[in-house]
Amino acid sequence: MARQIDLDEKIIKRKKIPILIKDNAWQSLYKENQTKNMKSLAKKLEELIHEEKESMRQLKDANKQKKVLMNKVLKLSDEANSNDNSTALIKLENTKQRILEVNDKIDELQFRLEMLPKEIYDINFELLKETVYESYEDIIEGKERVGHLDIEIQKLRKVLGKMWEEKFTKEKRINDLYVYLHGTLGHEETDKLDREFFNT
Repeated sequence: MARQIDLDEKIIKRKKIPILIKDNAWQSLYKENQTKNMKSLAKKLEELIHEEKESMRQLKDANKQKKVLMNKVLKLSDEANSNDNSTALIKLENTKQRILEVNDKIDELQFRLEMLPKEIYDINFELLKETVYESYEDIIEGKERVGHLDIEIQKLRKVLGKMWEEKFTKEKRINDLYVYLHGTLGHEETDKLDREFFNT
């Protein structure tokens, strides 16, 4: 059962929502992030789409079979009438019976194919409602986390600002001290003291 969420079906129909499990955008967002209910609805949707495809294939086969049987009836009728062939008459009756069976199968498949689009739409709509609910849950959680991260980033910026300031102050002090030492002691003596103090 999808979460209770109020979606205006008229607007949804106008938007021509795709079959979600075949939609690339939905797949990229939810292929790996489905709730248990989403997985169940997606599986049911997959089964119905497969059934629709299989029913269409079977209907096509049944219509071909009926055509073959109708041609056979014509030939057998001609054989039975023209040559007074009793074997052809028996085969004709059997073929007519097979046509009735195929007709029943065609009726059954056509009825199922009339029902399936509505069933597919309904399950897809339920999956859409679940998707919308989960999307908003994710958005709310994401916004809260982004808000928290913004605060942390601001704190880090302050700390970094102070560190940069200290770094520049220290670098200036180092530079000023070297200028003083070079000016007072000279280049050669300062290099000697550098080696002594820094063990280079």
